[in-house]
Amino acid sequence: MAVETPFSYRTRRGPLHRLNAGVKLLSMFAFSAAAFFENPLCSLSLSAALCAASFCAGVNPLALLRGGRPIVMLRLFVALGRALDFAPSFDVGAFSSGILFLWGMLLSFCAGALLFAVTTMTELREAVCAVEAALLRPFAAPRPRLGLALSLMLGFIPRFFAEWEALQNAHKARAGKKNIAAISRLIPLAVNRMIDTATETAAALESRGALL
Repeated sequence: MAVETPFSYRTRRGPLHRLNAGVKLLSMFAFSAAAFFENPLCSLSLSAALCAASFCAGVNPLALLRGGRPIVMLRLFVALGRALDFAPSFDVGAFSSGILFLWGMLLSFCAGALLFAVTTMTELREAVCAVEAALLRPFAAPRPRLGLALSLMLGFIPRFFAEWEALQNAHKARAGKKNIAAISRLIPLAVNRMIDTATETAAALESRGALL
């Protein structure tokens, strides 16, 4: 039931898998926008809807949170900073606002994870390019470019998590400890590997005449 790598595709064919990729992408954008209303009732309703959608897709809702620990830690630190604000008292309102914003960030993060769990990159690319081609048809544009760029950008999200998981597993296999020092060493490696991947992708596109 768990997604092995954050933002990875799950091969089970359910109703959400068969839904049009463009509809799913637009739904995720709308869901993410609504997640930042900072309204407890709205956030609770969206959480229930997300859980229902994840069960429909055959994905454990808790698995969608994998990879979101840095978001939680950073936002909690910010919320505490806003609540204290160098004052002797604790501002409950500011802390509550920070927690609601954190809730919204997690909802948006999980919605993205669910999108990638039920949609392949090919489906996303075809959906985005189809929309751009339809919009540019009156102008007789040669071929979609923005759609290709957007799909490539989206494609690097699961690639990053896959690279990060691979680096963490390699570090763990060498008896490395999981601490701040290890993360500070792994981040530059992950960035370098993503740059190499981007360079290889650009070279492959250039060789096929698909320049942006």
